[in-house]
Amino acid sequence: MKSFWEKEFTCPFCGVVFRKKMVFYDAVRVRSRDPDLKPNYEAVNPLLYSVVSCPSCYFSTLEDDFEKIKLSQEKRTKVEEVLKNLREKLKLEEREDHIESVKRHTICALVYEALGDKKKTAVSYLRIAWLFRELGMRERERWAMEESLRFFEEFYRYSYYDDKEEPMILFYLGVLNQMLGKKKEAAKWYELLIRKHGDSSIYSKVGRERWQELRES
Repeated sequence: MKSFWEKEFTCPFCGVVFRKKMVFYDAVRVRSRDPDLKPNYEAVNPLLYSVVSCPSCYFSTLEDDFEKIKLSQEKRTKVEEVLKNLREKLKLEEREDHIESVKRHTICALVYEALGDKKKTAVSYLRIAWLFRELGMRERERWAMEESLRFFEEFYRYSYYDDKEEPMILFYLGVLNQMLGKKKEAAKWYELLIRKHGDSSIYSKVGRERWQELRES
């Protein structure tokens, strides 16, 4: 069974057409999950391929968003400021490893922040934390978790979101606080998650397990 294929993309920012290596869904095998539901994969690690970055202008998003994002002139101006700064500081290379993936996810996070999408910014920083965890870089992992938590908090407090999204948001508000040693904050979010959503989703079910662990610690 093949693990990879190539997909053609057109950059919505600069119009460049390019091809990128992608992972076949059937090639992905999850061996286990960490307390924050980080998947640990066998063989192929899709985290290394999940961000699409234009090789010309560096515009970067998660794969599903890349060709769907609509850019107003105001947003285009904000994104261009971010990308110009990043092009001066970073060099993206055609490698699929942890360091390159951290670069792409970082650009991705900053693009989403410029677009005003706090949830996707939070998710991008969460994935950066996971990548640093796999590299064994604990201080950098903690920094990325703190950034992810900050944006999840901002998203929950100040953004409109679908009710179906709430269990995931509350779970990460709980588990990131817990992993950062903020037990009282973590308990507050877990209690809210369980009270509002019971066992209605994987996030609330695992959140109940984390809450129980917290109470016993």
